[in-house]
Amino acid sequence: MMLRVANALMLNEWLERIRDRWVLVISGLFALLACGVTLYGSGLSSQSTLLIGPSLVTLAALFVPLVALTLGHDAIVGERERNTLGLLLSLPIGPGGLVFAKFTGRFMVLACALVVGLGGTVFFSMGRGWSIVPRLLLDTLMMGAGFLSVGMLLSVIAKRQITAASLAITVWFLFVFFYDLGLLGLMVVTDGAVSSEVIAYLVLLNPAGLFRVRMMTYFGGSGLMEGLGLTEIPVPLLTWVVWGLWILLPIIASGLLLFRGRAE
Repeated sequence: MMLRVANALMLNEWLERIRDRWVLVISGLFALLACGVTLYGSGLSSQSTLLIGPSLVTLAALFVPLVALTLGHDAIVGERERNTLGLLLSLPIGPGGLVFAKFTGRFMVLACALVVGLGGTVFFSMGRGWSIVPRLLLDTLMMGAGFLSVGMLLSVIAKRQITAASLAITVWFLFVFFYDLGLLGLMVVTDGAVSSEVIAYLVLLNPAGLFRVRMMTYFGGSGLMEGLGLTEIPVPLLTWVVWGLWILLPIIASGLLLFRGRAE
């Protein structure tokens, strides 16, 4: 019974998000830009992969967090404003199951958009860039799942949908633009007291930073890590743990907050 209810909620979330034109516009824009980057890189046949890969990484690091946060920001607060949250909380799956079902349904939409966008790069590059797509897609999905989970948490915390949207944009700017600038400022203010290796590990705590570093290592080799104070990326298992925590902790916190709110 619980499994059927959860599956029904996932399917409903997927269908509703597909009908959300604004999200589709953002996802379509990502696909068009990805294909545009691929077409431009394909013109340089001798360096197509070297150009396409880093360009897609930069594009994904900017757009995917925004799309993921947008997908998640109204998951709970939207139901609250429509006065349907109480009905959903009365379902046998509980608050945690509700959050997980909504997260899974919206993640499927994000995954579809990324598969279409990045899959188009293979078609438009005449197959020249196919080798980079699986690795790029996997890491992009992990980054997107992390930001989607954060968006879900913002949706639980916010009392109004406009507040959740404002928080989502703020988080996007903070992690995509200002986080690295803050670390650079920390190095300047401390006059080198904070080692570059510590700064490098702090970069890896940011899902967007972790995504960029992993992709830099993949496309440019370990030599690019020396500028960050690391001779190589930390134990791969550690990077997956960081991403796993970014996905699981906000989901767990969202479920607990919903449970506490229902108890009150």
